[in-house]
Amino acid sequence: MIWGLLLALVACVLYGVATLLQAVGASKAQGLNTFTQPLVLIGLVVDGAAFLVSLVAYDRAPLFLVQTIIAAAVVISVLGAPRVLPVSLRTVDMVGAGIVLVGLVVVAGAAGREHPTGPGGRFVMVLVIIALVLGAITAVAYLRAPAWVMATLSGLGFSLVAIGARAAETDGSLLRVIFHPVAIIVLVGGAVGVVGNIRALEKGSVAIAAAIVSVLEVVIPSAVGISMLGDEVRAGWGLALVIAMTVALSGCVLLAASPAGKATAEA
Repeated sequence: MIWGLLLALVACVLYGVATLLQAVGASKAQGLNTFTQPLVLIGLVVDGAAFLVSLVAYDRAPLFLVQTIIAAAVVISVLGAPRVLPVSLRTVDMVGAGIVLVGLVVVAGAAGREHPTGPGGRFVMVLVIIALVLGAITAVAYLRAPAWVMATLSGLGFSLVAIGARAAETDGSLLRVIFHPVAIIVLVGGAVGVVGNIRALEKGSVAIAAAIVSVLEVVIPSAVGISMLGDEVRAGWGLALVIAMTVALSGCVLLAASPAGKATAEA
């Protein structure tokens, strides 16, 4: 499990760095010209690298651990924002970062031994159907749905990515994950997650979007991992895990609502 923990931390850092790169690049252009900015393009590459690392992490550590750590990427982007953007940190931002880190330590301590459970073909088929339906709903809802609906779809999409990658019975290597039949779940879920999140940020509050997406993409995969995929919580740590995940997510939302968080999310 230690490798899964380390890979999740690497993915977290990469996601945070990618957000900063994209924010700086986006601040130098408008509209479609944003995607011609070198820093934006580099940020997208780093995003892709983070995604690939996370796919391997899903196979080597409990979902509740990996998802909570990845959600904490906002700590990296917010703390780094004042160095590259015209924003400053508040005392409450430092408190929020501390809250997230404390929560993550407890979450890591609550992770028990992992006993992967083969979900079976029916489970995978259900995930494929859900992914396709979710993709269709997102396409229909894109133009008129309110921000909270798009954020909800985004959170469900990112949840499917984690569950799909975790459900793939492989030896944990990146190539086996990429070419596994559940790759369609990961691809469609990822597309729904990205599109839904961008649209939610366009139409509504950064804090509300971050809250909905963060909660869903942590809680749903965690519940599925524990109930169906063999993830274990250390004996006697159940309540501590719930509290720690709540604390960590609260800190993430607090940071997303900060000036630095808004600057990186809206860029």
